[in-house]
Amino acid sequence: MKKKIVAANFKMNKTDEDIKKYFAVFLDRINGLRNKTSFNDFDAELIFAPPFTSLSETHKIIEPYMDFIKLSSQNIYSEKSGAYTGEISIDMIKSCGCVYSIIGHSERRNIFKESDELIGKKIEAVYSGGGMTPILCVGENLEIRKQNGQEKFVENQLAVGLNYIKGRNIPSLIVAYEPVWAIGTGMPIKADDGEAMHGFISDYIISSFSIGELRVIYGGSVTEANIKELMGKPHIDGVLVGGASLDPQSFHNIFKLAAAQ
Repeated sequence: MKKKIVAANFKMNKTDEDIKKYFAVFLDRINGLRNKTSFNDFDAELIFAPPFTSLSETHKIIEPYMDFIKLSSQNIYSEKSGAYTGEISIDMIKSCGCVYSIIGHSERRNIFKESDELIGKKIEAVYSGGGMTPILCVGENLEIRKQNGQEKFVENQLAVGLNYIKGRNIPSLIVAYEPVWAIGTGMPIKADDGEAMHGFISDYIISSFSIGELRVIYGGSVTEANIKELMGKPHIDGVLVGGASLDPQSFHNIFKLAAAQ
């Protein structure tokens, strides 16, 4: 059975000192949860994606919990090394303890103009580096959704972004469906609409690629109020949480509700 995923994307938030304070609260809640129930009942994996500057500090803090808490970067560059000022390579984040990397987040696509082709090269870099799994983000904007073009749009993002793995046997992949119009707006997708898109994504990838373990997770205004309904859908394998993950108590509550589903 696939483990559910509850992932936190801190984006451009938190210094090392903030990270220490955050986990002092969060892990206290986790330890309390462990004392009350068997973690065998919580078939879920926690993933944290702090800023690059706090990867090492976060890894140091979560190391005793790495049976179910994992570390992710928010991005990488497609090259291993060289004259790429301001970029960071797959080997660099692996040295910090990362086992995941978010690739192609809508903010990277929209603000920094990352193309599907560049994102495909980054996916290739993750797999070429070995021992890591990408979290590939896809999703349409509101105009495309209104025109009912979301499936064709997302299929193209997947086809180009995953071009490198065509014909290859890949052990694992996480796809995060994040409709752009739902991110940070307080307007999450209706659970049934999310289920339909997750089913479409899953069917397309399974029919087009050879992947040992595929998990399709949802991101876009995930909160304590909607997590149970989202996680109750069979094709939604987890969530990628942005703003609501910045508060340790709130994110703990989301994890507890998601993992118990």
